[in-house]
Amino acid sequence: MNRLSTVLALIVFLFISSNPTFGQGSSDNSQNYELTITKITETITIDGKLEESIWTTADVASQFWIQSPIDGERAKKNTEVRMAYDDRFVYLSAVCWDNDDYIIQTLKRDQFDGNDAFGVLLDPMMEQTNALAFAVNAMGAQVESIILPNGESDDSWDNRWFVDVQRYSDKWTVEMAIPFKTLRYREDLKNWSINFYRTDPGSNETHVWAPIPRQFNFNDLGYSGRLSWDAAPKKQGSNVSLIPYLTARLDQNLRNGSTSTTNMEAGGDAKIAITPTLNLDLTYNPDFSQVEVDRQVTNLTRFNIFFPERRQFFLENADIFSNYGFFAERPFFSRRIGLDNRGNTVPILYGLRLSGNLDPRLRVGAFNMHTQSTDNQLAQNYTALSFQKRIWKRSAIKGIFLNRQAFSDGEVQKEDYGRNLGGEFNYSTPDGKWQAFGGYIHSLKEGFNDKNKHVYGRFNYNGQNFRTFIGFQHMGENYFSDMGFNGRLINFNPETGQLVRVGFTQVANMLNYFIYPKNSKTINFHWSGYENFAFFNADGSLNEWYMRLRHFFIFKNTSQLKFRLNYNHVDLVFPFAITSTPLPARSYDMKEINVEFNTDRRKRLNTDMFLVYGQFYGGTKLTYRANLLFRTQPWGNFALGLERNDIWLPDPYGYTNLTLASARVEINFATNLFWTTFFQYNTQANNFNINSRFQWRFAPMSDFFLVYTDNYQVEGLFGPKNRSLVFKVNYWLTL
Repeated sequence: MNRLSTVLALIVFLFISSNPTFGQGSSDNSQNYELTITKITETITIDGKLEESIWTTADVASQFWIQSPIDGERAKKNTEVRMAYDDRFVYLSAVCWDNDDYIIQTLKRDQFDGNDAFGVLLDPMMEQTNALAFAVNAMGAQVESIILPNGESDDSWDNRWFVDVQRYSDKWTVEMAIPFKTLRYREDLKNWSINFYRTDPGSNETHVWAPIPRQFNFNDLGYSGRLSWDAAPKKQGSNVSLIPYLTARLDQNLRNGSTSTTNMEAGGDAKIAITPTLNLDLTYNPDFSQVEVDRQVTNLTRFNIFFPERRQFFLENADIFSNYGFFAERPFFSRRIGLDNRGNTVPILYGLRLSGNLDPRLRVGAFNMHTQSTDNQLAQNYTALSFQKRIWKRSAIKGIFLNRQAFSDGEVQKEDYGRNLGGEFNYSTPDGKWQAFGGYIHSLKEGFNDKNKHVYGRFNYNGQNFRTFIGFQHMGENYFSDMGFNGRLINFNPETGQLVRVGFTQVANMLNYFIYPKNSKTINFHWSGYENFAFFNADGSLNEWYMRLRHFFIFKNTSQLKFRLNYNHVDLVFPFAITSTPLPARSYDMKEINVEFNTDRRKRLNTDMFLVYGQFYGGTKLTYRANLLFRTQPWGNFALGLERNDIWLPDPYGYTNLTLASARVEINFATNLFWTTFFQYNTQANNFNINSRFQWRFAPMSDFFLVYTDNYQVEGLFGPKNRSLVFKVNYWLTL
């Protein structure tokens, strides 16, 4: 491990030393893209009509750039944006010139992709590491997001703001009011970072005000313009929101006889602004019954799979805690709190989180949650502390401490704990083309004092045509992250029925080359690439080597055709229980080819298909997957999906087939009234699931839910396992 680290460090050093342009380059658009915002006294009615006088006199941002699929050209469809403010709100108007043939995928909240839509990105601290985005589609469906340092957005964050739209034959217009209390800002800053973006699916283009190179996400924070205030916004008065809830539920356990239970509970959340940039979130007896069920997948690997967090309390400023580690190996993963290994709910007694900025360059997070005891585990207390200190323009030093502590009858179980302590250094040039990070996480657990480290690092280059990374990580067999996710460290030995920890070292690299034809009428770009992932056991022997060659055709009409050729060498440490008779622990070499195609996603009827054929642990595997989607714009979405895996293995292992089928019906009665029903049939999980959810947003951020869930076993005698009916109402009260 030490030799590997030294070699990689030497490679990076030599590469940097040999490139005099490394660290140079500028993404500063704030000098050339500046919008002035002034205070007003007139009343603005949020109706999308833009009849107020300020919308004829305010400074205007226009002449947007195309960001993708090309860059460096002005958008042919003009967009005009103006802003103003008063003591309570930041106001924004937008005129999006277009014909009235809009593409609207849904009226549901937090669904941005594939719609005619407009948004604003606000970074009040001018950090270029985090921001808030507020967007709306041409039918008025809202999206609010937290923008993460890598330019990706988390649309699960919710907060109060107001918007309305109007549609005309040659344009559609937007009017927004964002409460200052929804934002996190310093009262002495007269300049904020800002950008505006617009998606035009009809031409398959994304437009931005301050230009962003096409190799980056349109939310990239390093290329924002400047919002210049006539006076720095003042601190608001008390900023406290209370969100109480009430639930009533009926549960039936239909195994071994039918038993029914009813239950009614109350609880709630509170949001308290300690300062304009630092927020305290509290929750008591939280309930997440309204959260949409996980989409089931077929797992053909030897390891656990990663499911995303969907619960609201864990999402705001979640990156402070979660953006550590390498790939899916993370020291903090919030689904370890309040959920067991099978995704079943563990009651949470209370939780609190303090997060935000202490100053423009320092973000902090403090987290504590306490779960109640169940028949299967003791009560647990979870604590997390983290900071991010920005240095230079887009780089940061980060540190984290995590602690899980067991309790029994209110008493601390001193030897039942798991702790992690570590940090990261993240480097990025101002233009984002050169990036690197390295981290170290130490594990503390009773009885384990060696082989308890997680060391990792990665180096990236993001050019327009050529993009690459090289990375590595080492994880000792005694490294524990009781609040994290470690997919590869835990191995199942079917001969003993035990889980065994196996330390590993990984080396990974990827080379990608993009070709953008200038005169093609059909192709946006070609994407050719090579991936290489190698895993070594603690003794240095090769455990697995995965290599992939690929070429993708990305078409102007949003369809895509993808070819991949994969090679996988695996030297099993333990037998693999993919069949009833586990496959023996020996070496396997597997080659496969896969083809993927999707039709024009803008069409009301579209489909995607995926086919894989090749070797599989001494046998042969055929995987085929298809999804059919139909949209009745804008009120309905209907989807059917089927995935089938047929596996032929030599005797005595035989033939195995795994089927995953799904159907989804989404009815949008209005932008505040939805009904979604999801069916999932999974032979690997031996489960057929029905989840039907009705949601009425009767006031801003205040909802009524009615949720029905039913589960059936599918192997052997088909029959019901359990079902539930949940009523929930919550109300957002701002004090």
